Amino acid sequence: MEFRLLGPLEVDGSDGPVPLGGTRQRATLAYLLLHANQVVPTRRLLTAMWADDPVPDTARKILQNAVWRLRRTLDAPADAPEHTPRLVTRAPGYLLRVPPERVDLMRFQRLAAQGRAAFAAGAAEEARGVLREALGLWRGPVLADLAEEGTVWPELATLEQRRLDIMEDRFEVELLCGGHQSVLRELEDFVREEPLRERASQQLMLALYRCGRQADALGVYARIRAALVEGLGLEPGRQMQRLQQAILAQDLDLDVRPGAAPGPGGKPAPRPVELTPAPPQAPAPAPAPAPAAAAAPSVPETTDEEKPEGGGADDDPWRETYRDATVLMLRFGVGSEFDDLPAGDIDRVLDTVSRLAREKIDACGGVVATSIGSILLGLFERTSDRDDSAERAVRAASAVRDCLSVPAGPLAPPAPVVQGLYVHAAVTTGVAVVCHWPAPEGRTAPPWVGGDLVERCAEMLVPAPPGEVQVCDETRRRTEAAISYHRVRTAPAQWQVRSVHRVPDHDIAGPGLHRASELELMTGFLDRARQRSMPHLVTVLGHSTLGRTRLLMEFHRRITRDPGAAPPRVLTGAVPGSGDVLSVPADMLAAHCGITADDVRPDAERKLAAALAGLADAETAEALLPALGRLVSRSSDEDPRPLLDAWRRFVALMARTGPLVLIWDELHRADDALLTAIEQLCADCHDAPLLNVVGAHDSLAARRPAWARGLQHTMTLRLAPVAVEALDQLLHSLFTPDSSAA
Repeated sequence: MEFRLLGPLEVDGSDGPVPLGGTRQRATLAYLLLHANQVVPTRRLLTAMWADDPVPDTARKILQNAVWRLRRTLDAPADAPEHTPRLVTRAPGYLLRVPPERVDLMRFQRLAAQGRAAFAAGAAEEARGVLREALGLWRGPVLADLAEEGTVWPELATLEQRRLDIMEDRFEVELLCGGHQSVLRELEDFVREEPLRERASQQLMLALYRCGRQADALGVYARIRAALVEGLGLEPGRQMQRLQQAILAQDLDLDVRPGAAPGPGGKPAPRPVELTPAPPQAPAPAPAPAPAAAAAPSVPETTDEEKPEGGGADDDPWRETYRDATVLMLRFGVGSEFDDLPAGDIDRVLDTVSRLAREKIDACGGVVATSIGSILLGLFERTSDRDDSAERAVRAASAVRDCLSVPAGPLAPPAPVVQGLYVHAAVTTGVAVVCHWPAPEGRTAPPWVGGDLVERCAEMLVPAPPGEVQVCDETRRRTEAAISYHRVRTAPAQWQVRSVHRVPDHDIAGPGLHRASELELMTGFLDRARQRSMPHLVTVLGHSTLGRTRLLMEFHRRITRDPGAAPPRVLTGAVPGSGDVLSVPADMLAAHCGITADDVRPDAERKLAAALAGLADAETAEALLPALGRLVSRSSDEDPRPLLDAWRRFVALMARTGPLVLIWDELHRADDALLTAIEQLCADCHDAPLLNVVGAHDSLAARRPAWARGLQHTMTLRLAPVAVEALDQLLHSLFTPDSSAA
């Protein structure tokens, strides 16, 4: 079957179009397809189905009937191929399993990412073809038939904005490849429909200029400026103003050679970035601050001197200097997991993480120069007695990142501690324009920071992946003795932080370093497990979810990046809110075997068999394979205990090949079968270097007072709060209304 959402909802089977029934049934299918291969909670489905109306008492029955009819429509016989779409019940809701290539939305997302990656790598012609193919999948507004009937979901608006972004990417690639004439009409139509999108307006100005229509290009600028000033009281962005000046001067840099790809020495079509905030208005008439362009490479060595004296304080209420400095830019974002929250609650979350970031910047000796929405700009200046501004900025960025993410592996991108809450970070070092504003006596006004240094930092922040700290080449050069990096392949002069080697006394403590003694004890238990080749169990109990998770995160980071010892194999997982007993064991098994969510069942079984063959003899492998196969596929509703027994035997085999660490979080959500299986692992691995680290809410001790009793080499750590964790408390109140729940 082929599923199409980018336009009216359509499903094509082998015999032609598939009838989808009434509005509720089509809406249910559409919402599940928007979240294909993900479990959609029943509550969320009900909210989507009755977005504008009160949910009736019979809503669950109506939804169940719709799901039943969809199953009759979509489900194939039991002997159908593995890739056949299936709608299954999966607590706490439903899961529509469908191959990504069978859904036009997922093909669009893959092609869009592929096209952007090709463009960033300099393969403009390849990017042009891929982005054209991606946009060619659209047949009209997303789910146009449901939208016409009054369906309004946040996901639809997000996808439409995504489409507009990719259209702008495609226009930019076309201009880079010399296709200004071929896209001119499309650009004119686009800007007419979206008059306030400055990036597209700049692209139209550039296309008109290259077609010899300089006056029309300037006319576009005049119209956009009038719309912004009259409608919003804003001037066009700095990029657009520079483009207007370049057109007036007939700058040769605007004439990009057709087919030329961006390179270290080339200047492709101007591309807007997240703009540097304008400096605040001075309290008295004063000359305007120097523009960002003033920070030229020819600026002499930085100085702390003020501007030359030429008048009284009333004539010069601000001080401008060119300083050697490092700037840190942070952007926070939320995903679809926050869609059900009111806008005010989302603002509270972003405000709390912004305060957290301010604390980390301040602790590292920096200052927050400005904050606009979810973006913060931090300044770290080089002084006469401190020459480590770049290192302090990178450490501050890493500290913020580490508070909100968990490492998935030494080189893998970190995962967010709270699903849907992300941070992006970029750091640049060089010459900055710094303006210090007068403030009332006894107070300090934050400086204004501008110049090319801030512009470059904003440009780097745009493609920075969630949970990564991206730095420029100069920052890396100044900090490589204390921090290790790996290069960003798509950007020759950019690097990503890999690990921080040491933490000086004057520097900030990381999120786990408040718990230095606990970390030392846990690391000591790992050393004992290695030296004695015996299993050890560490239980970490605490009321604070984020505090507990950060300790586990820091322990994970420490043992995988310890330069003094070969890192053990580490498998991690957090028990989901549904309490799914098999979720984490299945994920750990899949991670060891290299099985991904995209693997069809035969591929997954082949990888599982290969992993077993490397651990056990043929007879043992043959005995374990059926149960482990059912565990990985998660397609069975049978008694979970036999599957857990097979999983325990597999872990024991794995531990005997080398040091193994299992890190569990949120274990208080697990049922008795999983808790018993974890305790029994120590008996199964009596002669293996296994460390089981369990993180759970305090309630686990009350629920299982005999937890780990009778086992040797066990330790329980009870975490007392080290500080008021505002973010933890806020998120707990938002996502766990019942305060008695863990």
